[in-house]
Amino acid sequence: MDRTVFQTPAPSRSGFPTLSLLLVTLLLVLAGGLEGQDVPHPDEVVGFELGSDYNLANLDQLYRYYEVLAEASPRVQKEEIGRSVRGEPMYLLYISSEENLARLDRWKEISERLARARDLNPEEARALAREGKAIVWIDNGLHSAEVAHAQHGPILAYHMATDESEETRRIRDDVILLLMPQMNPDGHSIVVDWYQGVARTDHEFTAPPEVWHEYVGHDINRDWFMLRQPESQAVARQLWAEWYPQIVFNHHQQSPFPTRIFIPPFADPLNPHIHPLVVRGVNMVGEAMAKRFEEREMPGVISGVTFTMWWNGGMRTAPYFHNQVGILSEVAHRYASPQYHDPDSLPQSIRAGSREVSMTEPSIFYANPWEGGWARLADAVEYHFVASMGALDIGSRLREDWLYNIYRMGSQQIREGVEGGPFAYVIPAEEQWDRGEAVEMLNVLRRGGVKIHRANEEFQAEGRNWPAGTYVAYAGQAFRPHLMDLMEPQEHPQRELYPGGPPEPPYGGLAGWTLPFQMAVNVVRIDEPFEAAVTEVDSVPVPAAVSVAEGGFGYLISSRRNAARTAVNRLQAAGEVLHMTTEGMELGGERLEPGAFIVEAGDETHPRVSAVAEELGLRVVPLQEAPGSALVELRVPRLATYMPWTGNMDEGWTRFVLHQHEFQSDTIRNAHLQAGELDGLDVIVFADQGTNSIMDGHQPGNMPDDYVGGVGPEGAANLRAWVEAGGTLVAFDGAGDFAIQALDLPVANATSELDRADFFIPGSLIRTQFDGSHPIAFGTPSETAVFFQNSRAWEVLDPEQVDVVGRYAESDLLMSGWELGAQEHLAGLPAVVRVRVGSGEAVLIGFRPQFRAQPTGTYRLFFNAIHGAGAQDRSALLGLRGADGHPMPASR
Repeated sequence: MDRTVFQTPAPSRSGFPTLSLLLVTLLLVLAGGLEGQDVPHPDEVVGFELGSDYNLANLDQLYRYYEVLAEASPRVQKEEIGRSVRGEPMYLLYISSEENLARLDRWKEISERLARARDLNPEEARALAREGKAIVWIDNGLHSAEVAHAQHGPILAYHMATDESEETRRIRDDVILLLMPQMNPDGHSIVVDWYQGVARTDHEFTAPPEVWHEYVGHDINRDWFMLRQPESQAVARQLWAEWYPQIVFNHHQQSPFPTRIFIPPFADPLNPHIHPLVVRGVNMVGEAMAKRFEEREMPGVISGVTFTMWWNGGMRTAPYFHNQVGILSEVAHRYASPQYHDPDSLPQSIRAGSREVSMTEPSIFYANPWEGGWARLADAVEYHFVASMGALDIGSRLREDWLYNIYRMGSQQIREGVEGGPFAYVIPAEEQWDRGEAVEMLNVLRRGGVKIHRANEEFQAEGRNWPAGTYVAYAGQAFRPHLMDLMEPQEHPQRELYPGGPPEPPYGGLAGWTLPFQMAVNVVRIDEPFEAAVTEVDSVPVPAAVSVAEGGFGYLISSRRNAARTAVNRLQAAGEVLHMTTEGMELGGERLEPGAFIVEAGDETHPRVSAVAEELGLRVVPLQEAPGSALVELRVPRLATYMPWTGNMDEGWTRFVLHQHEFQSDTIRNAHLQAGELDGLDVIVFADQGTNSIMDGHQPGNMPDDYVGGVGPEGAANLRAWVEAGGTLVAFDGAGDFAIQALDLPVANATSELDRADFFIPGSLIRTQFDGSHPIAFGTPSETAVFFQNSRAWEVLDPEQVDVVGRYAESDLLMSGWELGAQEHLAGLPAVVRVRVGSGEAVLIGFRPQFRAQPTGTYRLFFNAIHGAGAQDRSALLGLRGADGHPMPASR
């Protein structure tokens, strides 16, 4: 069954640029109805109808159209706001009336003043709200594998620039549309290139065999409080430092089948830090969209299922904590190829948390069920378009309310921070395990729009003196919800799928994410008001480095700083000779932990070390003679990460963290393992991935032949032989099960047989203790949080072969999030073990120590394993078993 692209049945769905509307537009142009504009339709520039079957506009085609549109229309301006990881430009379009575009600075100023709510009384705020324009953000392309929203962008832009209906003219007068054409340019190119190679084949509904981004793929929508990726940072500047939009609309395409689109309201639970006016605003926009769909006889609109307002960190959820109305749409059919769905084969119901929702009978949140039939790219584009217009329409109709209410919420947050507590969070500059991570945490807050101050002089708070240079984050600020949500522990509601049943997993599998815990930063909550002379800082610099005197023997760098590993990698790349201490030592009256790095003095060493120390903020101690501690010389480790053909995001995040710290790494694929091409490597890192996925990969027929299969028995055998010959295998979380099987390790997964009704820890922070005398834990705090997401604990079967590096705490395990059965099934069990295998070793980390580049407090675990693999004398490190070398009995 075929149909003309964008053709709509009677009655016409007013507002969508159908072929007949294009003809009307052409007549208006000829008649001068568009004030003489000669604005080309997207199809004229792209070369085909956007939304037509099997056709996807690539990045060059999309960007070319936006360039042409901005040049042709006085109602459109285009600005580059950043660059992607691979260097592609990221553009933002401003679309409004010509008069509004001439005064963009004024509308931006009003939006910022109302959002920040400082030095503004209600009367002044009301006057600004009357004057100002609603700022509505609409973006496309964040999840590149969901192809329709990027194709809808040019159609929306063209419509807003050229349409002369009463509604569109009103919107242009009342609203500044911030249209983000492409949030993930690199991913878009990856997906379009892949699709063009598989279109009209048996594999046309497959995803690329790599993450659709240089590093993070789908997780580009999980980076919105850490803001690690350049794409996220570029957008965050617009949201929380430049424009402060009142409505933020983030398009997606994962509607629960067979529904055609999900829109708000959302499902429970609700994060208690989110202001109730945000919730009401979200619901209002969603209902306005739903009404618009029903007016156009577009069925399949569902709300109130699956997606919640608990987690902070998504593109549409982070705005909630900034008093913004964050909108998510999830449209169906994320493909360019058409699909037919037999009405008789549709599911009768879907599971939505603790309830079943009928897909055949109308209900409150699914009033007009979809009955099946053809699903096409054009349909998805149209649903995106109607949703966008719905947001713009209500943005216009309630313009003054949106502007005044963001002020109302901000001023209330300021008042509660001053009167209700906490008053502030104090972050000492010096009383930190890793000063650099304290600085990074402050800059994470700054990137998210939180105001940070630095004390100009000593002050008193909570009964003690705090020195000049101490950092203060006052809770009395408009973005208090964001600050509080990141600083305080989460307590996720205990939810069951049905009374007495197993837990209902939280959306996205995340329950807790408290930053000071993840980053091992000392933060002091101050409840009582205090006075201090402070200065606001735009960014927090790295800790000041002490001038480095020349050392006759060399230069010592503590193992505590993550940046110390960056320094080691940089200095080794410059040709310097480095050593590691294997035991603690006294130096200048100070006790240093084992694992310190010593740079051997050479002709160019002093200026190189000084430059590195200044850039990274490291304290370097000059040594005039050899220290009284055993040393191991470190070579540059020959490192590789395993990259499957299944697009593993955890592998991408691992590469990202390694590259951020300047490790030189290669990539190995299944073919390298099957051919035994591992001789040039010292260490291989397997990121979190299930055993079956690693071993088998894609099944034959599911992907083109080049991307079928996994490591396989031969590859596993070659990996074992490589480890036995002296290699180091590092495995995160689920990959530990693979390592146990492939290397026949005397270790078992202690949690694998537990029922979810008895043991359940979704994305939470768990208290864990580490043995800092063990080489794998050098420089790691004795107790810190680890990120546990249905992760692993180990059972040691041969204590003589296995070292326990870290254990989950004996009690008080949950630091943030949600746990069920942790005390009974996790307390005291090994979390990290090192297993000697012939002349080599396997390091099994039962959790993800680099999860989305958040838990910087556990980075050292795999950094140490990598640097240790480059030791000149491996036996010296393999012989160090730490203080916890003999684990608990297997019966535990």
